[in-house]
Amino acid sequence: MPDPLDALRLARQRVEPPPEFARELLDRTASMVATPAVVTTAPASAPQNAAEDALDDALERLADAAPEFDPFRIGFCISNHAPMAAEALCMLGRPDVIVPWVDRYAKYLDPTPPSAAPIAADEWREALRDYGRVADWIAFFTIELADQDWIDVVNRWLIRLAPGAAMGTHGFVRVGHALRAVGRRDSALRRQELAVALAYLATMYETLPEAPAPSAGLSPSEALARIEQLPLRDRTGWLAFTQPLEKLRGLPSFASVTSLVDLDGDPSEFLTDLTEAVAGLLVTNVAVVSPRALVHALTAGAAARMMLPYLSDEATVLSLRYGWQIAASFYAGLVLEPGVSDVAPPVESVEELVDEAVACLDEHGIKTLEACLREYVLNPNPVYLVAARESTRCLEATGLHLR
Repeated sequence: MPDPLDALRLARQRVEPPPEFARELLDRTASMVATPAVVTTAPASAPQNAAEDALDDALERLADAAPEFDPFRIGFCISNHAPMAAEALCMLGRPDVIVPWVDRYAKYLDPTPPSAAPIAADEWREALRDYGRVADWIAFFTIELADQDWIDVVNRWLIRLAPGAAMGTHGFVRVGHALRAVGRRDSALRRQELAVALAYLATMYETLPEAPAPSAGLSPSEALARIEQLPLRDRTGWLAFTQPLEKLRGLPSFASVTSLVDLDGDPSEFLTDLTEAVAGLLVTNVAVVSPRALVHALTAGAAARMMLPYLSDEATVLSLRYGWQIAASFYAGLVLEPGVSDVAPPVESVEELVDEAVACLDEHGIKTLEACLREYVLNPNPVYLVAARESTRCLEATGLHLR
């Protein structure tokens, strides 16, 4: 392995993954950049089938688990990442890890709370923002997805729910993973996971301030430089990342964030520009800001990538708009250091980075690595690999370890 100090002296390079790795990952990401609702894929290979089968096994084991759980029984609930991590491992081609990882994590999960009352189709707004109704929402979406085309259901509800994604970050990401999984293999089991994901997004629905205005026509990377941040005292000392995000309600300029960017161009190019800039922020900030919080600027900001093949034009624009708002909110509320654009490539191979993320005991390691590789395959800038490596190592050092 090259000496790390020698690697730091290298000029910026594009680092290409091994051909076989790139080929497999490109096969899996091809559907992410296809024409919406028209996805053509080659027959699945044996390793891909093994990974998909392992994902189904994991989802079956997780079928009764609630979207949130209290791992230490102290009244502090966190999001259930198991279905998302399992789907990410499937995309990474690691069927050997999926079920053991889920079994370890599942020991801490809580069962879905009991139903309260059915949600009427014309009264759904009254049930928003109420996690106590999560079972009712799951039942509602289970029926919707059983009776209707799942693409139609997703488009209708993302248009309604995307504006509340900024504070419902995990629900937005979970919908992305669930939607991508159904797109590869449509089954009752995967539709059920999609129902849970949509239900979670509905119960977490909460908007941030937004004042419609003419678009400034900026790219995400240009717009980030225009965003006012909270005072330093408000960007530090928090326990849950929702605390500084809530303070954005008192920052008048934040309401104009969604009007800064140009949403009329190519959605894939928009996401590439956004994720490259956010990856640069991760490189410089995960060691000084809680990595469990900050990585959501990338995983949630880029969640629309997983959804693009299945979205209508309107749902695409809204998913990009509010994915951007999520990334912008983390920048305004949490980021402490400027990002980087030029980085030396890591000395580790892609396979080594995958192995390191899989071994990380914090569930965000796998999801962040997969999101970075998803973008890296489309835009081979080493900043994604360095962001993944630094995030994994900081998560291993300071993250939550459920053994």
